[in-house]
Amino acid sequence: MNRIIKILLVSMSLFLFSMVSSKAYIMDVWTIEGMDSQALSEATAAYKEKAMAGGAKMKNIRSSTKVRGDNSQETTFVHVYYESYSELMHDLSLTAANPDWFDSTYGRINMGATSNNAIMSNSSPLPGVGSNGQTVAYTFVEVINGIDIRENMPKFREKMQSAGARIDIDMLTCVTCGATISPANAMIYFAAANPADMGKAMDIFSSNEMQIWVATNIAAHVDAEDNGMLVFNN
Repeated sequence: MNRIIKILLVSMSLFLFSMVSSKAYIMDVWTIEGMDSQALSEATAAYKEKAMAGGAKMKNIRSSTKVRGDNSQETTFVHVYYESYSELMHDLSLTAANPDWFDSTYGRINMGATSNNAIMSNSSPLPGVGSNGQTVAYTFVEVINGIDIRENMPKFREKMQSAGARIDIDMLTCVTCGATISPANAMIYFAAANPADMGKAMDIFSSNEMQIWVATNIAAHVDAEDNGMLVFNN
């Protein structure tokens, strides 16, 4: 279960919106086992239509499948994005008052599926690069030196992008996560528009120069707990 929840927390499409905001970036994410990925994608699209028509304040909702790492092809996810916690809580209340939204969408597929939930966030605005986020690679970590890792993440992003990587890089931390994920408490991710861009970025990342820089400025401040890659279904 510990491994499953770690997978949940780091499965993210972090660059979905063609917008810029000064508010926080918040993701309410569910990990689901025992559900067909295509059925989940269709249910997610149907749920979004009902929720948005009913006044939900989410910025987006999507589903994805883990394709590399532990339990690949067996674990699916639903990701819901917000700019503020008040919007998230608004939607929780709204959904509770309208159970048919769930019953008529997700409730129609594989009721034997199991799920877990957590909330991740950072202080960055919702990203303004609309195409990135179809393919995401991640490392879930325990942060040892929070000050230095936060200072170095923007440098890491700039260094990779300057070298030609067509990805976005950032870190999110756990807001409401159970003790089962301990000691991991944050996630560093690469978000690319497609697998080809991710492959090129990984080639750059694996170069001797980049590995030396990462070892000194990133890896020295965290302990890696889990790694993986996912793609989005919608």
